[in-house]
Amino acid sequence: MGSETPTPKPSTVSIKEDYAVQTQALSSPLENEMDSDYVIDHHPLRLQDSFIEKHIKPNVGILLLIISHFFNSLMVVSTKILETNPDASTHIKPLQILLVRMAITYLGTLIYMYFNQKTVKYAPFGDPAVRKYLVLRGSCGFFGVFGMYYALMYLSISDAVLITFLSPTLTILLAWLILREKINRWEVLGSVVSFVGVVLIIRPPFLFGNIAAGDAADGVIETSNPRDRLIATMVALWGALCGSSVYIIIRFIGKRAHAIINVSYFSLTTLIISTVGVVFIPSMHFQIPHTKLEWLLFANLGISGFIFQLLLTIGIQKERAGRGSLAGYTQLIYSIFWDVSLYHHWPSVWSWAGMIIIIGSTIFVLKFKSPNEEEVIAIEEQEVAKDQESLRRPREELELHDFNIDDSSD
Repeated sequence: MGSETPTPKPSTVSIKEDYAVQTQALSSPLENEMDSDYVIDHHPLRLQDSFIEKHIKPNVGILLLIISHFFNSLMVVSTKILETNPDASTHIKPLQILLVRMAITYLGTLIYMYFNQKTVKYAPFGDPAVRKYLVLRGSCGFFGVFGMYYALMYLSISDAVLITFLSPTLTILLAWLILREKINRWEVLGSVVSFVGVVLIIRPPFLFGNIAAGDAADGVIETSNPRDRLIATMVALWGALCGSSVYIIIRFIGKRAHAIINVSYFSLTTLIISTVGVVFIPSMHFQIPHTKLEWLLFANLGISGFIFQLLLTIGIQKERAGRGSLAGYTQLIYSIFWDVSLYHHWPSVWSWAGMIIIIGSTIFVLKFKSPNEEEVIAIEEQEVAKDQESLRRPREELELHDFNIDDSSD
């Protein structure tokens, strides 16, 4: 029998060497897979990606809404200048502004759809199943924006914008009156208090005497005529009600209509109604811009209007209605900024009080909304999401490139 090869005993040196190698490997993150996550997390590019994943992507909807409201503020201030420019011999009327703005915006939507035929389904008129809702969206959108534009002739930018914050309250009351939906005592209280804020904005003489005239002495910024302020406020309230319905309609349509088709219906409907108004209403006659400033402001109306509507529609589609409505409060910040920077006009004490009351009552109503109602809303949104999921393309994705101008196919 051959002799067996003796099994070598473990060497103390080899054990120490192995331990040293393992320790060195663990202490060198770049050389060890187990610790690679640690290195990736601390790499500048990876940190940036992590920030985007954690903070940007989950909030992309509300961020788009905030940006969209900035472009809306650019339109609002352009409209204010066109309607009240003291250097102009005659002022341009709201319907003409809407006509020009929507002509440019609609042209932009047609160009967009031409270069995105592969990604925009049913272009240019949308899915036949939702066309009637798209027309309704366009009609409500017209009255919503007209209410704002009309009010800008007689109210300051911040006051006109502030009235739009009554949309939640008006929606609740309308649902109670027409749809017979339940309304709790907190919603009633919040609604009553919010209208007190509106009274502070209108400042009727029988309550405020000559204070209203003193606060609005400069007719360029806001009128001191109580009758004009009242009419402007009522038209703005009607616009706020119609504007709030736009959110509901867009949420109902969901992804059955591409965002650009939503914008095209709004711009085309408003263009048609504005054209009819300019032709048949003598006080709303069409006036050719005379100065470079007026041409520049009209161009800004069209471009900013296109960007605003596109980002607004995408943002609403990507964000829940409750969170999305919070982005609207940035409008007030923008409007005060324009009032102060362009007109050196700070809101009066009464306007500040009305602002606090309206915003506070709106938050109050949302805060004390019935828990059962919130559950119903959550269930309804889940059902809508399921229905929309079944309408998606074969590839189960929600892609931002759907809204980019490119020629790539699905």
